[in-house]
Amino acid sequence: MSATPFDSTHLHRLFPAGELAKLFSDSAEIRALMIVAGTLAKVQGEAGLIPETAAKAIHRAALELQIDPGGLARATAACGSVVPPLLEAFASLMQAPDYAQYLGQGARPEDLQDCALALRLRQVLAQFETSLDGLDGTQDLRAELPALRDALLCVSLGGENAEILRPALAEALNLGAQGWGADRRPLRDLADWGARLVHTLAAGTPDDAPLAALAVQVGALSTALDEQAPENARPAPMQRHLESLTLPQLLLACGAAMRRAHAFAETAGKTPPAGE
Repeated sequence: MSATPFDSTHLHRLFPAGELAKLFSDSAEIRALMIVAGTLAKVQGEAGLIPETAAKAIHRAALELQIDPGGLARATAACGSVVPPLLEAFASLMQAPDYAQYLGQGARPEDLQDCALALRLRQVLAQFETSLDGLDGTQDLRAELPALRDALLCVSLGGENAEILRPALAEALNLGAQGWGADRRPLRDLADWGARLVHTLAAGTPDDAPLAALAVQVGALSTALDEQAPENARPAPMQRHLESLTLPQLLLACGAAMRRAHAFAETAGKTPPAGE
């Protein structure tokens, strides 16, 4: 038994997350963080907060450089976040210290992480909307997607110049301008939506044991995230680690459930009526 069925060589077709799994790979996270860091430099340069030459160099490097996630492991374990070692590796690879000193200037690591997560969630929600086509009983859940998008797909940015930079960064990344920051409610709402979705799909295909198991898994993960609510407040670093442990698995389980439901519907549609 592997730690997760979604990237297992022998279980991934039983629990088929498909293309969704690529959005929760190490390389996808690193790429999203680099896009955010490069775009932040771009808007800082345009606002006159860092030299324009440095801004252009950082933005270009963010699109061109390749960073090995494995090389960040030791420093990530030491500081509890991938962002500082990523920025350090980014700056080193630029080989231009006069420019690299402005990389991530004034940005909190957690803001860069939340913005990068929003970029990936945009693709997740787009895939979910497409996957909902043809699935019975999910119309109400589809109707909730616009509100989820508005709440989730936003930039997070604090600091001294946030009021100037936040709308510019939002426009450049094609995200909303009001991020969730310390209020993690939008992530809990997404988890709750996912739990209701998979429960609905499992109820519609009662003979599918893997789908029923996914419904139990998603429900448990959603409950774990819901315990971050204000009445159960936890230290922010613990909350973020809990999200890292639960949210990817929850969303991949949603994707796998929709693919199984589609496969069941297609099989049922090919079954000839009795008497034929």
